[in-house]
Amino acid sequence: MKQIKFARTGYILISILFYLSGILCLMIPNISGKAVAIAGGIVLIAYGIIKITGYLSKDLYCLAFQYDFACGIFLLVLGIVVLTANQRFKGHLLSAVGVLILLDSLLCIQTSMDAKRFGLPSWSVILAFSILSGVLGAALIVTNMQRIAGCSLLAEGLMRHYIVHCTVYLSPDYHHFPERKFGK
Repeated sequence: MKQIKFARTGYILISILFYLSGILCLMIPNISGKAVAIAGGIVLIAYGIIKITGYLSKDLYCLAFQYDFACGIFLLVLGIVVLTANQRFKGHLLSAVGVLILLDSLLCIQTSMDAKRFGLPSWSVILAFSILSGVLGAALIVTNMQRIAGCSLLAEGLMRHYIVHCTVYLSPDYHHFPERKFGK
């Protein structure tokens, strides 16, 4: 139970970091590349640890974290690369973030389909947020623009926050969504 609470709280905190990062990218588009690379590397490593912890937790319905082991390892490696090669990597950081967002959104599209099979009414909202996030992630890869990065980070934060809110139940008697059909 501690792992699931850690992962759920971690995802919410990472979502908040995505929101803040997105707002910073939109409001201060000429922020220092080195500072962004260092902060980005640290956040990527933290996100990787949270994803792996989520995957290893005993999530009751295994929706939010089912694809997080490989993605968590990818984030750890990407975070280490960004931290160790931040001067050489800074021109590619936005594209790497775009790849991350695109990958995460594609996995969340799969999660939305699984949520539909479980009877979770919010599966269509998860799907919509995932598609929006994926489109913005792909646009970021192509354009490598700071403002698109801001929108992409905001969409990723919203998608992640919503998925964790709707699919992670802390105990079998957790009735946050009384309309759910899990286990029937």
